[in-house]
Amino acid sequence: MTRVLVIDDDVQLTRALTSALLREGFEPVVAGDATSGVEQLAIAEPDVVVLDLRLPDEDGVDVVRRLRTWSDVPVLILSGVSDQRRRVEALDAGADDFLQKPFGIEELVARLRALLRRAQSSGEQRSFVLTYGTLTVDLGARLVLVEDEEVRLTPKEWRLLEVFVSQPGRLLTHAWLLAEVWDDRYGDETRAALRAHIRTLRAKLGDDATNPRFLRTDSGSGYRWIAEEVAGGGPVADTATEDSGEEVARIGALGTGDVTHELNNALTALHLAVRLMRPGSGADQDGPAVGVAQRVDEILSRVSRLAVELERRSGS
Repeated sequence: MTRVLVIDDDVQLTRALTSALLREGFEPVVAGDATSGVEQLAIAEPDVVVLDLRLPDEDGVDVVRRLRTWSDVPVLILSGVSDQRRRVEALDAGADDFLQKPFGIEELVARLRALLRRAQSSGEQRSFVLTYGTLTVDLGARLVLVEDEEVRLTPKEWRLLEVFVSQPGRLLTHAWLLAEVWDDRYGDETRAALRAHIRTLRAKLGDDATNPRFLRTDSGSGYRWIAEEVAGGGPVADTATEDSGEEVARIGALGTGDVTHELNNALTALHLAVRLMRPGSGADQDGPAVGVAQRVDEILSRVSRLAVELERRSGS
């Protein structure tokens, strides 16, 4: 069974994630902070890590940097903060993908499986000839064919294509590409050169930036190779709900950014809990409807308190 390490301090969210991941055939292991998360990474040897950016003892980006000094396990970042700079920072630190809260379990599972496929293919002897419909890339011969016609690429265009097809599905940031294809001493001129080379590479491959088949732009972040290669080439212990009065006081002491972060966590947990209430969801064996319904009530109460706090602040 595929083991997923979830590092997040939000109890309601991790409980919902645990149930949802179990239902999808994964083995979840949960850690509530960075310290125990790093320990679990060494002990549990997970196949993939789901990491929240906001942790009580360490910033998530710093955790990624620390993990990358000794582990190449795929890392999926979760965040309720809609700050593009943070997303790019995490990816440049070594994270493999990023998922914005709130999200659905279907998208989470799809991203996890994509990361696992990528990790498996990178650990195997990869074919030198890659085929994507009308496009053929021969890495050994440095040859590109579009509809069986050879396409001439410049050295920089070839290097970009080689990097993209070698890391399918992964968001490659502007900074990472510039360091990989050019060098670390880049400036505005080289950033413009990157965009120019991407445009000419797309034109030669017959790709359309507005409706891409091969190379997609993630606005403000970087680029992602989206073409599919043709074939032939421990659960968290349950805890009591916080006292309502204490919860209101705790929320009142949070910064506005933290309130937004927790609201996104609660909405994500609610989405997952509602999903588990559907018939055949495989929720709690001893009274699934009762157990999940109780979770939904708890989450709704929490969402209500967070929304009231945000409304109070916006009016002050």
